[in-house]
Amino acid sequence: MNFLHLLSSEATHSITVHCLNTPIWGLSEAGGQKTSVSFRGWNGQVFKANSLLEPKVLVDECMIQDGSWHKTQFFFHTQDTNQLPVVQVHTLPHLKPGQQHFVESGLVCFL
Repeated sequence: MNFLHLLSSEATHSITVHCLNTPIWGLSEAGGQKTSVSFRGWNGQVFKANSLLEPKVLVDECMIQDGSWHKTQFFFHTQDTNQLPVVQVHTLPHLKPGQQHFVESGLVCFL
């Protein structure tokens, strides 16, 4: 990893959260604040909503609670290559009966 970080000028990573009746990203009912998962990068920095390191959300279907599987896709792009890859996913919602989710890590590219 050290060589990839040293020899690269930027990095990208994609993460998809598949969800069944489980909101992952969006607006809460109280106060309109974003409630969301957060992600810890390789160097310990946290990517989260309402911050300079907020990930780009490509698709946000997890707010749909119709008994079918949906997904929310996150895309991380940085010129500080030490921030990637994402190594931990934090603050996933507590599951109630009828809810499920799983995380799929996509490709990490160093350019």
